[in-house]
Amino acid sequence: MDEKKEFNVDQAMNELEEINKKLSQPDIELKESLELYKKGVTLANECREHLMGVEKELEIINSEEKS
Repeated sequence: MDEKKEFNVDQAMNELEEINKKLSQPDIELKESLELYKKGVTLANECREHLMGVEKELEIINSEEKS
């Protein structure tokens, strides 16, 4: 049974901050910067998807309260 690990947006945001710090270093190698960039894009997309899901949940909750 393969369970997907629950996404932690706070942890992802911390990782994005660390990636940004590393990418800002003047002596970073091109290969490493490309890998960090790819990881950052993936994390940013996952954060956006997660937050969109939370937004939809809030909209459903708000619409139920108005009923």
